[in-house]
Amino acid sequence: MSESTASGGVDGIANSDFDINILQDPLVDPSIDMKFPLPIDRETYIDSPNNVKTLHQSFNLLHSAYRFFTGSQNYDKIYKDVEYKYFMNKHDDSFKKKFKDHIDGKLERDDPKLDEIVYNLINQELNMKLIKADEFKTRFKEVKDYMVKYYKAQNEINLPTFASHQFIRSAYVTVMTIMQKLFPKGIWVSNQEMSNLFQKYIQNPMSIIWSPSHQSHLDYVILHLLSIRFNIATPSVIAGENLNVAIVGNLLKKLGAIFIPRSFNNELYTERNLNNVMEFLLVNNTPFEVFIEGTRSRDGKLLLPKYGILKSMVSIYLKQRYEEHNASFDMLFQPLGVTYERIYENDSFLKELKGDDKTQESLFGIVSIAASAFFPKKDELIYDKQGFNDNSTRNLTGKIFVKLGQSFTLSEFLANEQRQHREIDIKSEKDVNLKKLGFKILHEVNRIAFIPEVSIIGTALQAYTDYSGKTLFTTREMIPTLRLVLKLLLRENESSVTNKIILQDMLDANEEELEMVTKYCIVSFFRYIKVNEEKNLIKIESPIELLYYKNLTIHLIIHKCITMYLLLLLDGDYSSNRRILGKLFYIVTSTLKNEFLFDYDENPRNRLNFILDDLLEQGIISRIEPGKAITNSETSTPFVPNTTSASSSSSTTTLVDDNEEYIPELPYYKIEDRQYVKTFANLAKPFIESYIVLITNILEMTTNLANNYARAKSQQSHSKIILDDEELKYPTTKGLLKYIIDQSRKKARFKSLESINKQYLVSDLYYLNNLQLVQIFKNKAKTKAFVQILNPKDLDILNQFLMQVLNLSHGDKSLLVDDVNISYIIDIIDKNFDRDAEQIRRSRRNFKL
Repeated sequence: MSESTASGGVDGIANSDFDINILQDPLVDPSIDMKFPLPIDRETYIDSPNNVKTLHQSFNLLHSAYRFFTGSQNYDKIYKDVEYKYFMNKHDDSFKKKFKDHIDGKLERDDPKLDEIVYNLINQELNMKLIKADEFKTRFKEVKDYMVKYYKAQNEINLPTFASHQFIRSAYVTVMTIMQKLFPKGIWVSNQEMSNLFQKYIQNPMSIIWSPSHQSHLDYVILHLLSIRFNIATPSVIAGENLNVAIVGNLLKKLGAIFIPRSFNNELYTERNLNNVMEFLLVNNTPFEVFIEGTRSRDGKLLLPKYGILKSMVSIYLKQRYEEHNASFDMLFQPLGVTYERIYENDSFLKELKGDDKTQESLFGIVSIAASAFFPKKDELIYDKQGFNDNSTRNLTGKIFVKLGQSFTLSEFLANEQRQHREIDIKSEKDVNLKKLGFKILHEVNRIAFIPEVSIIGTALQAYTDYSGKTLFTTREMIPTLRLVLKLLLRENESSVTNKIILQDMLDANEEELEMVTKYCIVSFFRYIKVNEEKNLIKIESPIELLYYKNLTIHLIIHKCITMYLLLLLDGDYSSNRRILGKLFYIVTSTLKNEFLFDYDENPRNRLNFILDDLLEQGIISRIEPGKAITNSETSTPFVPNTTSASSSSSTTTLVDDNEEYIPELPYYKIEDRQYVKTFANLAKPFIESYIVLITNILEMTTNLANNYARAKSQQSHSKIILDDEELKYPTTKGLLKYIIDQSRKKARFKSLESINKQYLVSDLYYLNNLQLVQIFKNKAKTKAFVQILNPKDLDILNQFLMQVLNLSHGDKSLLVDDVNISYIIDIIDKNFDRDAEQIRRSRRNFKL
């Protein structure tokens, strides 16, 4: 194994996946030469009347100081000839004026939707006899004037101002200086990937829709720096209004931020107003940055896509193509994976996962991060009395890796949809499968995801501690588990040359080298996982810190982990056949579809039949053919059939006493390598367990609240009025989650801390809402969200099923192996009213045996 790999380095990777560190010499040579010569045969490649060359530059005192300290020639090279020559010059005064005039014009006179909204409002007032008929026209003008004034004020607060190129330069110098200090190991990217994107763009200029994974607030910063260094126009960014804090908000608007609320809350015109903003920018080919997940992931996995911005983009595309007859209009989606060896928000994310409230963004917090770059904590490695490293006060940082996926235009996506569904004439956003578009982007982000060594080590540490139950062990003890993890990740990661090199390099290493990598990663990146380097001892103080790193790789193997969990659950039983396994696999993956990108997964390796055949080929399981008479003593665990359903069609409902011969009707599977199966089965367990944590506590808490509500109603006097009954009768989502986390830890009901983290529980809660087993609703003021049980019977049955899946039902497997019971569970799971019918049919076909 190369020395660079053993030290967590990227320099020894023998290919060009990461050959550029954008933090290296950013002021000496700010423009990185691409793999092809930039075209120079034309003055500008954006043919638009809005694209005007800036003829003057500001030389105020601040910019003069920047030019002096960086060297005037170097300073003037920053972001030179990028806009106007290759992209729309959105920083020119004439463009900014046209932008403002366009948005104001839509509000004042050009948007019939606004008139329609106002008309309907006034008509309601008329119907309610709040106004008279002859007052209609006056009232209409009064309300519209108010709305115009309101949205103009909101636009002043939330829309980008696109400051001058000089501001971009000064911001670049400032941020680069900070980032170099915060991340001395660099931000790495492939020159070839950036060159490929630029070549594709220049052949047909259009808006590049950057679609990155969202792990950190630094994602915004990284893409801007990346764009400037590679001569690509900086993007406008759809950002949450929570970032529009004092001073910083104005700076971000100058860099292209468009602040939007987390939810439009049925506001009649807010979404339309945003559409008008986006349409102007997209028609003028300006780049966009959109986080499809909507918010930062706290646990390392990608979140499910949100569709609001995608809907707006599709709507704008269709309007331009079919109403405005702009045949050349298009947009280029560029999926982007950003991987951190350690994110700077790691400590706050751990607190959130444990149940603490989210740390709100503030000016002080942002300034503190910047200041920490110039006044860093001492990076001295210290040890406690037992000889373990103590990272409690250290600044922990690492490399950042940026990987570009396969780009595609919106027209290409829609044309492919049209070919697959010829009966649909795509002319409205209602005809477009936004879900498929969102999943296409995020599946590509997952496919290209880089696997740093720390994530491999984190996965192995998690797998070993789950398997062994130990929190204190030697480095040598966990090496066999590390090798198992390496082999499986290598087997399931064919799409990345770099990942394969790293995985193979580690597999080829000897034990001493693997121990060295393990100790390096623990010392460099973990705060609550510690190592005694002299005694080669590892101590797991808080296993939830491993969750983030395990989840950087879990998307590659989760289908295999679920399959092995089910094989371990049935454990060589006669019911461990493809029919039963297929149905259970369908139920479990459906249940976890809010945790993983299971929908629209076109990878054949993730199908159950492939996984079982692959495990057979490796000798990890064996298949027992039907027709052989066997006894219970030959199986690892006796089969206990369900005898309550006389109508059951299952072939496994024959009662078999000890030593009685039984001939199974279908081939079934027996585990040959128990350590391998158990190691990976345990990685799937917390995701299933979190549902039991949630449902058990929902049933308990709502029962208690209902009793308290009944007592309060019976004790109140007739003159006393309860203003908000739901506050007494139903738990709030925030209160429910806090109650669950507190109760689960106090009573120590569940072994895995991972299963009671907030992000898993929130995903589970919304999936139960999607199944209409519970309802999440808001009060009239939309200030609080409440949880109400809609179907207690099915919710309880689902909980019983999951309890049996986790072997918490004292050996009862009646819901797992009986066809009638399994079918009932499938009926519960298929009550997914947000999933389109075609996707249900496709899923059922995939699992049909």
